[in-house]
Amino acid sequence: MPIKKRKKRASIRLENVGPISEAKVDLGDLTVLVGPQASGKSVFLQTLKLAADRNHVLGVFEQQNVVFNGDPAAVINGFYGRGMAGMLNDSPHVTWEGQRYELQALTKFKKPKSSQIERLFYIPAQRVVSLPSGVSQTFGSFNFGDPYVLRYFAHQVHILLQNEFGSNAQLFPAKGRLNESLKGPIAENLFGGAQLTVEPKDFTKTLTLEIEGLSEGLPFLAWSAGQREFVPLLLGLYWLCPAGKVSKRDNIEWVVIEEPEMGLHPRAVSTFLLLVLELLKRGYKVVISTHSTVVLDLIWALRQVQECGGTESDVRELFELNSNPTTKQIAESSLSKDYRVYFFERGKAAQDISSLDPGSEDEAIANWGDLNGFAGRSADVVAKAVTRANAKASKK
Repeated sequence: MPIKKRKKRASIRLENVGPISEAKVDLGDLTVLVGPQASGKSVFLQTLKLAADRNHVLGVFEQQNVVFNGDPAAVINGFYGRGMAGMLNDSPHVTWEGQRYELQALTKFKKPKSSQIERLFYIPAQRVVSLPSGVSQTFGSFNFGDPYVLRYFAHQVHILLQNEFGSNAQLFPAKGRLNESLKGPIAENLFGGAQLTVEPKDFTKTLTLEIEGLSEGLPFLAWSAGQREFVPLLLGLYWLCPAGKVSKRDNIEWVVIEEPEMGLHPRAVSTFLLLVLELLKRGYKVVISTHSTVVLDLIWALRQVQECGGTESDVRELFELNSNPTTKQIAESSLSKDYRVYFFERGKAAQDISSLDPGSEDEAIANWGDLNGFAGRSADVVAKAVTRANAKASKK
């Protein structure tokens, strides 16, 4: 049987963009970025959004009556956040879809201006800000200079709640959103049996958690930190997985999710990765930034199962899934996907560490972008202390 050839990976290269000296990333079906704070992961992901969707981004600003008067610095401040225009002083360049641009070229409409299709949906790290006190926000609710990806994500969540859930008070579990095999792990690991609802209150729609035994819904600020972080992420997933027989949003090819692990227990992080596999099955390509060893542990395991010719039952066991047609489809799909991992470090070129080989001579690979390095150093320190203690005890 002939081996099925993979399609050529899309790639993006950044040079001298903010803290990034150079980063060339070949994007797989699932691409994971790791690295310490301020190493450029968010700048990289926002630049990917701008490169893929600049006409759509500039069109949204126009619709919101934001006028830049042809000033590249104003566009950079409006898109990345106030104060970021200083990046233009370092001769930043972006190579996307085979073309190399100066960064400031991405602040102008690409011809034809009328083509404003959105190809990449972005779920930002600051997503909890999109639901202050459990109330959705519009693009104009934020200040100029707040990152575009946050403002736009919040606006899409607002539209989702107002329109697609306009007459439906129950957000989780919700009919027609995600399949039943995914709802069980979410209920167990994120909501503990509580129901997520939206209630009209003081002329606004407010999110609450309905918990058995409580006469009133639990307000947003009384939720656990993990629940507050996860709910806007869940709403983003709802947007990507429409109700009915439609598997994905028209024209959306890419999904970016920043730091999905915030506030989550490792079991909940595993549940999130299961939801990512569902996105991959639906045809999306996903890019994640993370500081979680759980994410990389599961990616490493999936790659190992692929390489040793494992089966969908191995994937189901990895995610503790029962056997049914839906879970088999998700697991089988995951075995055909391309997983990539890149390590970002300030002042250095981004490094491909996709093998995640713990026996590699390259420390960046062996330590998974230093996510495992701290645990290894702790073990070394403890081992030395125990050795000294044993040596002292033996001399007595």
